[in-house]
Amino acid sequence: MILAQAIVGETAGLFQKAFELLERGGPVMWPILICSLMGITVAFERGVAFWKYNTANLFFRKKTLALVENIKNGRFEEALAESRKLDCPAARIIREALQNIDTGFCETLRAASQRELNKLKRGFSVLDTVITVAPMLGILGTVTGIIATFNALNPASMGNPTAATAGIGEALITTATGLIVAIICIFPFNYLTSQLNLCATDLEQVMHKFEVAFNSGRMNVQKSETNTNL
Repeated sequence: MILAQAIVGETAGLFQKAFELLERGGPVMWPILICSLMGITVAFERGVAFWKYNTANLFFRKKTLALVENIKNGRFEEALAESRKLDCPAARIIREALQNIDTGFCETLRAASQRELNKLKRGFSVLDTVITVAPMLGILGTVTGIIATFNALNPASMGNPTAATAGIGEALITTATGLIVAIICIFPFNYLTSQLNLCATDLEQVMHKFEVAFNSGRMNVQKSETNTNL
């Protein structure tokens, strides 16, 4: 009980210090806080999205190879039926391509692949904007803090040095906070970018396998039709 009370008291103390810091940083601290919340939210959500993507690809890898074999042998209907049972990026791509097998298999394959990449890339612009805007807001806070300091140094306020130091504190706090937010967001942004590049490479390899399998399957179907006609 005593430990729980101590933890609650410490948490309340941290929140109080955080609000005091926000007040000392001035009005610019609020948009910086919003940027930090946006960056953390996007980084977490995209991290979960990439984890689901990689897990689905790993879990359905063997079944995806079975799809390739069906396509290679010309069993397009069986491959389409099997792809409808799977919930992974590769299965979604090949399912859409097989549904348009007569109108443009390879074109649909590329379009579906790009759509999967666009889903993974969602939110990257927000994270990039936070990295760019947060330091700029910090600089804006520096300017407003310096302005407040100069206003406090007028002859009417010379007897109140606290006002001048408050302006300097505002300038330093906003600059430091903006830089901290940008630095923290850089790490998940670079990690997510590297994950996106790996996914793009993986999708290219998957597309190549499907295209090769489709060409082989189409040749097998043509040979079978020729033998039937003979």
